[in-house]
This record gives sequence, C-alpha cells and structure tokens, in this order.
Amino acid sequence: MHFRHLITVIFLILTSQGEIFGQDSGFSSRFQEASRLEEEGESDRAFQIWAGLASDHPDNGNVNYRAGKAYLNSGRQKNASLPFLEQAIEIGISKNYDPLSPAEKKSPIEVYYYLAKAYHLNYKLDEAEIAYAKFIGEASGKHYLQGGAILGRTQVGNARLLQKNPVEFNITNLGPVVNTAYPEFSPVISIDENALFFTSKRLRADSSNFGVKDRISGEFFEDIYASYKNRNGEWQTPELLEINSDDHSATINVSVDGQTLFLYKDDNGIGNIYESKLVGETWTEPIKMDGINSNSWETHLALSADGQMAYFVSNRSGGLGGRDIYRVKKLPNGNWSAPMNLGSNINTPYEEDAVFISPDELTLYFSSEGHNSMGGFDVFTSTLDESGEWKRPENIGYPINTTDDDVFFVTSADGKRAYYSSVKASGYGEKDIYIIDLPRPQEVKLALLRGLIITAGNQKVPGDMVINVINKGTRESTVFTPRQRDGSFVAVLPPCFDYDVEYEIGGQIVATDTFSIDCESSYQEIYKELMLNPIKIAEDGTVSILREEADDVVAVSSTGGDLIPASYKRFFGYNEIALAEEEQVFKRFMRNLQKLTDAKDQVEITIVGSASKVPTKTFGNNEKLAELRANDARKRILEFADEMKVDKTKLKFIKVEGSVQGPDYQDDFNTRQQDYRQFQYIDIVAK
Repeated sequence: MHFRHLITVIFLILTSQGEIFGQDSGFSSRFQEASRLEEEGESDRAFQIWAGLASDHPDNGNVNYRAGKAYLNSGRQKNASLPFLEQAIEIGISKNYDPLSPAEKKSPIEVYYYLAKAYHLNYKLDEAEIAYAKFIGEASGKHYLQGGAILGRTQVGNARLLQKNPVEFNITNLGPVVNTAYPEFSPVISIDENALFFTSKRLRADSSNFGVKDRISGEFFEDIYASYKNRNGEWQTPELLEINSDDHSATINVSVDGQTLFLYKDDNGIGNIYESKLVGETWTEPIKMDGINSNSWETHLALSADGQMAYFVSNRSGGLGGRDIYRVKKLPNGNWSAPMNLGSNINTPYEEDAVFISPDELTLYFSSEGHNSMGGFDVFTSTLDESGEWKRPENIGYPINTTDDDVFFVTSADGKRAYYSSVKASGYGEKDIYIIDLPRPQEVKLALLRGLIITAGNQKVPGDMVINVINKGTRESTVFTPRQRDGSFVAVLPPCFDYDVEYEIGGQIVATDTFSIDCESSYQEIYKELMLNPIKIAEDGTVSILREEADDVVAVSSTGGDLIPASYKRFFGYNEIALAEEEQVFKRFMRNLQKLTDAKDQVEITIVGSASKVPTKTFGNNEKLAELRANDARKRILEFADEMKVDKTKLKFIKVEGSVQGPDYQDDFNTRQQDYRQFQYIDIVAK
C-alpha cells in the first residue's frame, strides 16, 4: 500500500506540471528564448516575443511586466507600455519574484518604477507621482532605481509648472523631401541655412543596407545625410555621405564655413568624436579629434565661429555627475588646452548632452536631465554675463520640451529660428526634423558675410579658388573656400571694421572688393554676389578670365554692376577726422556719384559727422570734432570730383552737420572702446 500511494503522488505531481507546461508547451520555450535574447543584448527580438506573450496571455502579470518594460526601453511606441504595466500591477507583486521562471505570474517591485515612467510619458502626472512614491517607499533605499525614481518625481513637479505656462511656438515640418517613414534626427545647419546635415535610420536608396540592422533596436544603422537648398530656397533630395560605415555614424556639428563636419562614432562602446573635411565635393575619411577624446565616453561637440573654442560632452572622471560639458581653447601651437568643466551653473549630478554655442558665443544651448527638466532630457539655454560666467540655465519651455527626451537643438545665425527633431502624430515617421520660429530669440551680436560665386556656362567653381577677407583695422586675414557645388561661402566677422576682400584663383588675385560693417548691436548680413566670366587655365597653371566673345582677360564683375550703392560710411578711431585718399570704398562711392550726376539734373547729398562723448583735448570739444569730420568729407568729395569726372554743378549739399552721440563717458575707454567707436563715424548719402 505504501508503494502504490507513492506512485499515485508521483503521478499527481507530473500531472500538475503538465497542466503548467503541457497545455502550452510553446510558452516555456518562448519565455526562455526572450530571456536569453535579452541577456545577450538582442533587445528588439526579445521585445517582439514579450509583446506576443503578453497578447496571448493577458492574465499573466509577469509577461505583461516584461512587455511593458520592453516597450519603454525600445525607443518605439513608448506610450504603448502603459496598459501592459497597469495589467501587471492589477495581477499583483511577488516578494520572491523569479525572473527566470516561466511559472512566475506576478511582477517584481520594479513594476512601480516603470509604471511611473509610463504615466509620466503619457502626461498622467498625478498617477506618475503616486507610482514613483510607491516605489521609493517600498523598494530598498539602496535599490539601483531609487535615484531615477527620486529624479522622476521631481520632474513631474516641473512638468506641472511648465505645462501651466506653455510657450507659443510656430513649428513647421521640413517636409517629405527631408523626412521619411524612418527616424530622422540630430540636425545641424550651416550658418547660411543652405546646407542641412542630419542622421537617419532609413533604407538607403541603393538598398545596400537591406537586411543589416542593429540587433538592439531592430532598425537600420544610423547614416549621415546632407540636403542642400536650391536657388528657390527648396530642400533637395538628401545625399548619403561617403563617410558612412557599416556601424552607426551620427551628425554632431558643422563648422561655420561648412567645410568641416563633426560626427559621433561608437567605437566598441567608447564613443568618440570625429571630424571630416570637405575637399572639393568629397568628404575626407573621418579622423578622431586630438585633445578632445579620451578613454571615456564623448558624445557631442560645438565649435565657436572662429574655431578657437570648443565645447564638448564627456563622462570622464572628475565631473559633477554622469556626462558633463567641458570647454577647451586653441593654443598658439594649434593644440587644444586642458579641458575645463563648465561648473555647477551648467552641469548637474545627472546627465548633460548635445551642447550648441551661438555664432556670437554669447548663448549656450544644451540638454539636461537636471535643472528643472520636465522629463528625460530637456533643452536649456544660458547666456554669458559681463564677468564671463554662464548664467543659471532656463528651460526653453513646453511644448518644445516634453516628458520624453528632447536632445538635439540648433539655432540659426540670427537666433530667430531653431532646428530640432521630435516625435509627433502628424509627422512622416517616428522622428522628423522641424524648424521653429522662436518667440523670444536671444539677441545675436555679429555680422555675417554671405557670398556667392556664379560661373558662366554651368562651369564649376575652380577647385583652387579662395576668398581672402582682410580686417583693415587689425590687418588679420582669413581664408575661405567657396563650396564647389554651388559657389557659396560664408564668414562671421566682427562689426565696427572696414574689410578688403580678395578673390584668388590659382594664386592670382582676379578681383577685389571693400566694404564696411557698422557698430549696430543687432545681427547684420552683408551679401556679395560675383559673376565669373568663362575661365581658361593654361598649362603652366595661369588663370585667364575671358570675355564670352573674345580672349581678352577681364576682371570679375558683380551681378547688377555696382558693388556698393551711392552711399558711404566709415568709422574712426579716437580723434581721427580725415578720409583716406587711397581708400577703395570712397573711390567706388565717387564712381557711383559720377553715374548719378550723369543720369540726373541734380544730386542731393547729406553728410553727418558723428563723435562720441569721449573727451578730446586735441579739438577742444566733441561738437567741433564732429563738425570737422563732416566738413572734411564735403571737402574731399569736391577735391575728387574733377578726378572722377563728377559734374560739381549738379551737386547740392542739403545737410552737412556734426552730431555728438552715444553713452556718457565713464572713464572706461580701454574697456569700452567698441561701445564708443560706433558713434565715431562719417555717413554720406547721395541721391
């Protein structure tokens, strides 16, 4: 009897196990396969199995928990995680949770944390706060998710405040030429807004990446694309850059002249920053940036307009939290200085990323999980104070910032527009690239020279053509290369100076120009458009620019004929009054004046000589100095009239006067020369 009883017990045990596993023999194998894939980093394949199991077994809290967590971590349809996690909570919590057992039907304490994240993403802020508090109260104080839960609860409070005070943004999708059904993100824009570089996980046009996907995300690997505007301001079909590889390559930034592209590569888990140069129409093989990368994780970089300062993101030791923002300066020997952490005004105990510096170097944009983020990463802005310190950052506001990660944000040169990527129901794919009209743009103090070289007969711009821009005040010369594909070039220039421009082909100067930039505090643009006649290059490399009907060498001419209108403005140094006789800008003004007198019976001229309020012992007072400047200009016009064949009988000086302007002098000439210099000028208008 004892033996027969034992056989009965064994039979009952086996029958019970059969009820668990036998009724769905596939459940156990699918569960174990998903667990194995998750352990091996095959997150996307695991995600698909968990989602399928939860759909087939809605009364199983464990697979609902695993599916909800997988949705949250997938980067795709994060919001869809909520019903799975709510179902898991309803079924119950297990204090002895076994993650490896297919027989486990309940969830671990961590389900409260992930439920809170799901509520947070779905803007169910009250529910999120309760779930965060539940996890904080019931999980161990040393639990690895405690810090994230405490941060999340704080972000919920921030989200309430920011939602109550939304900022009105005009947001425009860049359209189906740029955006696709695949994710497009990390936009960087050239300073003239004619070239857009971005990252996409799309199927390549030649299908060369078909079947090659990231095992973690299940998506195509990240590639870098570029789109250029045509003459009508329309974005053209994006081009896959030749610098992409079989792994992830992502855009970070582009230099002001558009000739250097900065990109991120994941080198076996240690992220590094690379740079590629545009040579002709080809991007060079990317190389690691010296002085920036380390054995730690570097994710992002922003370069100042003059290339002398770089801001980058790294999680190297010695920081204030995870990833921090650092700054380096270019040394006289061309190397970068030792990195300097931007400090606690910018960096937090949490993560910072995606730094961007405005062209005038006075405004910093970056993303952070800290400060008053409303969830994940938010975009913040900080301005430089008079002592050279960054002010406390401000959240740019809801709805640009959301309860999810908002990371990539770059602005136009004038600070009035921004480009960023976002997930919107109205978009073309998961992430699209948008342009925003900023409602409260930061004032940008810089001048932008935009140029265009137009060739005859659809010729390409010569590969050895360069533009030398010379600051006549400092005598500093900067070389710029026009983009061969469209002949455009761009330069950021300090205001309050006169400039010479030399157009050089094959080492020969083929055209020159001169212009002045006044001292206005706001953003300024100077546009130069030059037409190149047909070019002939001899065997010895000599460049000839030809007339279309003959072989005579002629100069480069500008479209529209004149390089400047019949007006003239020049800024003076302290106590200067006289116009320089050799100055090309003044001579061009006189040539334009001659054309006016040829075309009109009478030309009216107004002259204003201005002086600042900095005291002058040389001239007695500023009123006298201002009048002397005006009278000297009138005298110079009349002296040059005969030489330039200007009919003086047609000239009528309707106003020749001096004016004293500007701020009161505070005995601070050495530190505020530029503030005073903008009121030391001569201004002539002839019409």
